[in-house]
Amino acid sequence: MFKRIVVALDGSECAHRALAVALQLAQASQARLGVCSVVDPILVAGTAPPSPAMDAAFLEMEKAAQTFVSEAVERARQEGLEATGSVRAGVPAFELRKYAREFEADLIVMGTHGRRGFAHFLMGSVAEAILRESAIPVLVVRDSANEEEREHHAEHRERPEHERGYPAGTSA
Repeated sequence: MFKRIVVALDGSECAHRALAVALQLAQASQARLGVCSVVDPILVAGTAPPSPAMDAAFLEMEKAAQTFVSEAVERARQEGLEATGSVRAGVPAFELRKYAREFEADLIVMGTHGRRGFAHFLMGSVAEAILRESAIPVLVVRDSANEEEREHHAEHRERPEHERGYPAGTSA
């Protein structure tokens, strides 16, 4: 089973779900837990020039990330697990992989928002980049807020006529 599990946190609901899964896995195998949150300076500033307002926004995001990590580490310790945490600045996929290597993780657990289409094109996917580039197993936990939308798409995807409920030879 797993001995060293990294969980990625960004404060989102799906990250909280990923933490719950990581805690269960760590409990089941008595694994050590590494909690990591990455603040992306590009997400904060975009292409804007450096300014005191940007610095303040970055510091606020860094403070929030430290809160996520501290609370997760404390929760793990209350459950009897050995846990440590880290807040980093940089490109999230790169920093998470780097943290997992340094932690000597044998599993990465992370959430995904399940964005599709244009939103995925604009935002990209940290989970997708980790899945594509990680040398160790990755467990991706989906965001429950998107489950209804996924079910709707699955129910209404293009199906052969005989599966749509129409009499053979007719259509809607």
